[in-house]
Amino acid sequence: MVTPEVYGKPTPEAAVRAGRWARLATGAELAFMAQVIVAAAVFLATSGTRDDHGTGFAAGADVLKVLAGGLPLLLLAGCLHWALFSLPATALARLTGGSRGETARVALCAAAVTAAHAWWVTALWEVPFGRAAAWIAGTGALPLVAAWYARRRSLWWGAMLARIGALTGITLLAALAGAFLQARTGWLGYEPPRLERDQYAGSWIGGGGAHRLRLDANGGAEVGNLPLENPNATLWGACSGTGTWAFEPKGPSGGARDRVTLTIEGCGRMLDWRIGGTAGRPELFTVVDASDSRRVITLHRP
Repeated sequence: MVTPEVYGKPTPEAAVRAGRWARLATGAELAFMAQVIVAAAVFLATSGTRDDHGTGFAAGADVLKVLAGGLPLLLLAGCLHWALFSLPATALARLTGGSRGETARVALCAAAVTAAHAWWVTALWEVPFGRAAAWIAGTGALPLVAAWYARRRSLWWGAMLARIGALTGITLLAALAGAFLQARTGWLGYEPPRLERDQYAGSWIGGGGAHRLRLDANGGAEVGNLPLENPNATLWGACSGTGTWAFEPKGPSGGARDRVTLTIEGCGRMLDWRIGGTAGRPELFTVVDASDSRRVITLHRP
């Protein structure tokens, strides 16, 4: 029997009969990696609309560090996603019937694979089944569409790389243009909330309860395990005790945000806490400078 060919290449059916199951999900791993790259680019492009706590994550050095460490992991994640999700879903669809209704079978088999993986995730970690299934399905939809497109057009990895690369490049350019316009116009730019002094009074916690701050309306303060300006001032580089607090509104002398200054007995110079978050969910934060990084500690209402 003569093997059918299209433009000199085996058709998907001939490739399956030859045992090339990987051919069933051609380009799926490329689509997975592309969507992660685009999501990261959009996240960086919209950084001006979120509170970066003054750390400036989008600086060139930070981006280069992320790229250097993240690209190998992204490649590994794409291969794992292809082997654990895209390939099983398309292989099951091919085994359960012929070419008729293949698209519907791929969708049903993908739902079955999603449910299996979601059950496995919920068995290992305390994650709601619906949330796990939504994340798995969300990351798998586009790769399956790419695999379906490659099968319909009898495309191999080179052709899929060219198409996905072109679409990814266009999307990245659009994200870059959007970031430029947002920075120039300030559209939807983040603005820290403004609270009256009395609104700061009460309890604030952070780090899963590791950091505690209680502010009294009369100016008294009680702190638990809060960082110091000089981390070498005490054995643990943190302070617990009682003292006073003062509110300093933003302005020429107060910086770009309202802030709270603490004076705690026996603790030396305390770091200032600045306002962040939103009006509906305000937070206090401080930035601890280390030798090679900057760590943000946030406090929120219990």
